[in-house]
Amino acid sequence: MKIGFIGGGKIAQALANGLIKAGVTNGNKILVSCAPEDLLSAKAFKEIGAEVTFKNSKIVENNEVVIMAVKPSIVPIVLQDIHNSVSRRNLILSVAMGVTLKFIEQSLPAGSRVIRAMPNAAAEVQKAASVFVCGSNTIQNDAQIAFQILEAVGTCNQVEEDLLDPITALSGSGPAYIYNIIEAMADGAVKKGLPRDLAYSLTAQTVVGAGQMVLSSGLHPAILKDNVTSPAGIN
Repeated sequence: MKIGFIGGGKIAQALANGLIKAGVTNGNKILVSCAPEDLLSAKAFKEIGAEVTFKNSKIVENNEVVIMAVKPSIVPIVLQDIHNSVSRRNLILSVAMGVTLKFIEQSLPAGSRVIRAMPNAAAEVQKAASVFVCGSNTIQNDAQIAFQILEAVGTCNQVEEDLLDPITALSGSGPAYIYNIIEAMADGAVKKGLPRDLAYSLTAQTVVGAGQMVLSSGLHPAILKDNVTSPAGIN
């Protein structure tokens, strides 16, 4: 699959790397637009074999599937920039937090095919928790494309747009909270004498294992918690 990225930041890099690892695309089939001053992003994409440009319109003109991965404040500028290049052949998949389908559709030519998605940074290791919402002008195949892209880098669910804000807080921002938990648990272990690399390894695997237990067992987290805890404590 040929995929274009508008914006080359962390989430774009995570998606690109995850899609390559999953075999959905190759680095040489990715075209990304970066700001001229964003040398680190350009370098990261060039290292995976992608072509880098500074023209957003080139992404739309050369790719049917375009992932818009810029900060919310930059979205209006990008939409104005690509307006004259977007046609019905393009599927615009936006991962910009908080930017509604209505705003994107009204900023592009009438009939533009738009999907709003919320992956997270774990896309890079194919463990993302993603959702997406189809816009009013999408066709049946567009949802299949969104599933193909997002399921390649983790789990994926189609939802209604009014759920996206809480989902953004939960799974979009959630990894940052988990990293804090890992750091705090590991720090406690180091304080008790564990080597730091072992503490991080054990803590991270504990988080992975606990999450998999919730997914696989079908049990309420409270039941799983009770299965671990000892009523009288330990000595």
